[in-house]
Amino acid sequence: MKSRNVHFIALILGVLTASCIGEDLPEREDTTGTIGFNAIVPKAPRAESTTTATIKEFTVYAFTGGKPYMQNVHVTRSGSSWTYSPVAYWPSTPVNFYAFSPNITNSPSTGTPGLGTIPGYNSNGATDLLYAVNMDESPDGTPVNLNFRHALTRVSAMLSSSNPAITVHVHYVKLYNIYHQGTFNFPQATTSPEQPGNVGSWSDLTLNSDQLIFYPIDDSDIIDLTSTPVDITENNLNASFFIPQPLTQLGFDGTKYTGNGIEVDCELFDTATGTKIWPNASTPPAQLVQDSPAGRLFFPVTTTSVTEWKIGHAYVYNIKIDNPDVLKPIIFDVNVEEMQLEQ
Repeated sequence: MKSRNVHFIALILGVLTASCIGEDLPEREDTTGTIGFNAIVPKAPRAESTTTATIKEFTVYAFTGGKPYMQNVHVTRSGSSWTYSPVAYWPSTPVNFYAFSPNITNSPSTGTPGLGTIPGYNSNGATDLLYAVNMDESPDGTPVNLNFRHALTRVSAMLSSSNPAITVHVHYVKLYNIYHQGTFNFPQATTSPEQPGNVGSWSDLTLNSDQLIFYPIDDSDIIDLTSTPVDITENNLNASFFIPQPLTQLGFDGTKYTGNGIEVDCELFDTATGTKIWPNASTPPAQLVQDSPAGRLFFPVTTTSVTEWKIGHAYVYNIKIDNPDVLKPIIFDVNVEEMQLEQ
């Protein structure tokens, strides 16, 4: 068979999803003396992320004078207003509010939220966790404006192949060797649009394993790549939201891959003849997939400037698989561009 050159390109784009007022807020009058709420969510680069228009609920914990005042209060949207029961009234001392959305207090995979933390949060990949903090609030006749921010990192993978001489069948795609659980720490400052630096943090990261982000139910769901990049995280598992975490450079220890990366399980065919060209008898064991006709390709998620997934950021990984000769080492050509913040 004619030798083919290796040309695997992983193009990594990082985009910041910051806290900003992205939409008009519903008007609401507040009953004198009662605690009322408004919720604001920043615009996000992908439609599946929660926005001010789509947020339906949040949970509030409040403290005054160093003591709990509202615990696990579930607030829901009712038209253009937010309602909860029983209604709380303003105390004589300032109140600190901690809010998150959606309601996770009944999930067996999370701990009970305490003063400023959500311990043991387990990211399932499909939930866009939001948080908001309002410190030292006192009654002024208006609702408490909760400005929510994204607590997780959004990760998307765009796959394409621009060489018509080959056909790439994609079977599975995974994020390799990532943390799934951690403790979220609320900032001890108000998350107002005027204070973009008041952000939360994560600690006690654990449950390190792979995460499927594309899974075909049957052969009809297997993707054939074209020159148009396709977001494999959409309309499948919808697994896009992950614990912010440090990243380790992808490596190979002689028997297995180490560090963090993206696995693409695929088959490669000669388009003209239909002949399968990879995997084949010469494919290294580390790139074979047990009980599958596919082989496994590994792509990095790090660059010189991307060494971690930051809280409230969205990362789009563009992976192009072109003209492969898998008998040679896989070479990565990595470029980084930063997308402009959506306002």
